[in-house]
Order: sequence, then C-alpha cells, then structure tokens
Amino acid sequence: MSSTTPPPYDRANAYPDAGRAPSAPVYDGGRRSTTLGLIAFLAAAAGVVVGIILAVIAGVQAGGLQQYAGLDGQNDPTTFPPDASQKAIAASVLGIAAFAVYGIFALWGFIQGIVAAVKNRGRGWGFAAVAISVLGGIAVIVAFVTGIGIGVGSGM
Repeated sequence: MSSTTPPPYDRANAYPDAGRAPSAPVYDGGRRSTTLGLIAFLAAAAGVVVGIILAVIAGVQAGGLQQYAGLDGQNDPTTFPPDASQKAIAASVLGIAAFAVYGIFALWGFIQGIVAAVKNRGRGWGFAAVAISVLGGIAVIVAFVTGIGIGVGSGM
C-alpha cells in the first residue's frame, strides 16, 4: 500500500463544462457546390436560344405574308390562298411558342438564379442567369423582327 493520501475532492471544479449548454457545430466554410447556379444559367440560356430560333422562324413566316397585302398595307384573311393561310397559322403558333418557351425557361432561370445567388451556391452563375433571363426578352423580340425582315425581303 501507498503511504500518500489522495488529493481532496473538489466538487466545484470536478466538471468545469457541466453547467454550459453544448455548442453548435462550427461551420468550416468549405467549398459549396455551384450546381444550383449553373442549372439556373443553363435554363435561362436554353430559353433564350430556343426562343430566338423559334422567333426567327415565326418572323420569316409572318414576313412572307407581306406579298398578300393590299395597296393600303392591310391583309384581308378572306382572300388568302390556302398556302398563305398555312403560313399565317405557322407564324402564329411559332410566335406564341417562341415567347412561351422563352418565358417559362427564363422564369425558371430567374427564380433559381436568385436562390443560387442568395444561398451562395453558384453566385456568379446565378447573377448571370438573372441577367440573361431579364435581357433575353429583348433578344427574342429582335430575332422576331429580324425574321420578319428576312421574310419580307425574300418574299417567302
């Protein structure tokens, strides 16, 4: 047996962390995925590109109807030949489709881009998606008007 006595028990200092609540885990600031912003950018870009393609085709179809206009510049749909009626229907459907596709994909990219920018999950891609979504409408309108000019010029 040992001849030394153990130190006296100090109850107040026995468990110094016992009175405190457990701390939350510390965020180490690791790299976050940029997928959210990238998907937003791709959705907005796809909407603008597909919208532009459809708008040009619709504009060419609509511009081709100019040859059936009267001297006063007005179109009378009752005098259109069947070929022109098909062009008018195609121009209408494609024009609506162009702006609908652009609108749906641009809205998706706009909302998801804002979420990505706020959550810092592809912030740069998110900002780019928002910018493309907002400014892409101008590009689709310009493509439609350009298509009309092409259709009028070619007399299709």
